[in-house]
Amino acid sequence: MTGQPPMPELTDSGPNGSARPYATGGFRKFFSDTFAVFELNFLPALKHWYATVLLAAGFPLPWFYVTRAIAPDDPQVLRRLMAGTLVFGVAFSIGMLVGQNFVGQRFLGTLRLLITMPVSKAAYVFGSLAHASISGALTVVILLGFAFAAGVDVRLGWALAPSLILTVLAVSGLTLFFVSFAPSPQAGNLATGMLSLILAALSPVYFTMDQAPLLMKLIGYVSPLRYTADAIEKSLSGQTDVWVELGVLSVIAIGSLSLGLWRMPWRER
Repeated sequence: MTGQPPMPELTDSGPNGSARPYATGGFRKFFSDTFAVFELNFLPALKHWYATVLLAAGFPLPWFYVTRAIAPDDPQVLRRLMAGTLVFGVAFSIGMLVGQNFVGQRFLGTLRLLITMPVSKAAYVFGSLAHASISGALTVVILLGFAFAAGVDVRLGWALAPSLILTVLAVSGLTLFFVSFAPSPQAGNLATGMLSLILAALSPVYFTMDQAPLLMKLIGYVSPLRYTADAIEKSLSGQTDVWVELGVLSVIAIGSLSLGLWRMPWRER
């Protein structure tokens, strides 16, 4: 008794016309889908690269000057102001790109096409994050370059990168959670812009918890941006005792991403 003949392996064309295995599941498909979502967001953005640069630097820099004008000329204070500017710039650029891309793809039908391919929620989120992180990285590079040029006394520590990465995950999860409730693209874009602004404005990122009024202290206990600002300030001072901040950020990032993935509409309608 003979068994069923083996199914032919699915292939697609490689760059030289040669056949290569088509990713149908597992890690290879996840990576392929993630890269496809990244390309879907990145390639159209190349036409308007100057907008990405403006979003990365042109928006957060004035906040540093405004806060510096009313703050004492003290090296520790200036480091805190730079930490707050970094947090605000990264959170705003990441939140805007992730939220606007999701809203546009949801209401223009692109998201439905991705769902029926099918692409998993996780692949979609990480592909979107990979694209948005380009703007976040530009923000960090430009603002740190500005800090050195402006004479801010910074001594970079190892905690800068992990604290910013965890913040990206936390802000993206919160953004996806809230914009998933939007009934229209206009409401979604408004929610995207307001979320990062309100979170940064009400969190003690430009000053410490000791200096914050009562309302900001209460928000600061649960806001990921406050813990990021504390970690970055320590990192810019060359300190390494940031384990508490990174631990809290990790918990918030996992919780935020879980909420975002859970709430995202992911079925054909």
